[in-house]
Amino acid sequence: MPVVQVTTNLTRKLGLELAKGITVLVSEMTQKPAEGVVVTHKNELEMFYDGSDDPLAHVRFTSIGMTSNDTETYSKGFATFFEKNLGISQDRVVVEFHAADAAFMGKCGTTVAEIKKRDQ
Repeated sequence: MPVVQVTTNLTRKLGLELAKGITVLVSEMTQKPAEGVVVTHKNELEMFYDGSDDPLAHVRFTSIGMTSNDTETYSKGFATFFEKNLGISQDRVVVEFHAADAAFMGKCGTTVAEIKKRDQ
């Protein structure tokens, strides 16, 4: 159940089509079903990086089972996506990774760990 939280200083909202694009990107990168990907976006925030308020994206990415072996590929995927679709230079896309344990992710009134147990 990957969760992508995007924060930008752009006035433009992501919109449904770009949110769908992020969903597909994450599904392909993680090899997890698109149905489980959560995307949120906050825009028009005052954001600074390297002393500049040029277009900037901060991506907080949480996923069950992610390892440090995955992060470089994911970082490249997000940077490429935001440059192509929002015009944010790749050097201004900052990605924060959080590996989650299935016991610490919940949905349907339970945890993903419990759902996995029931599905076995």
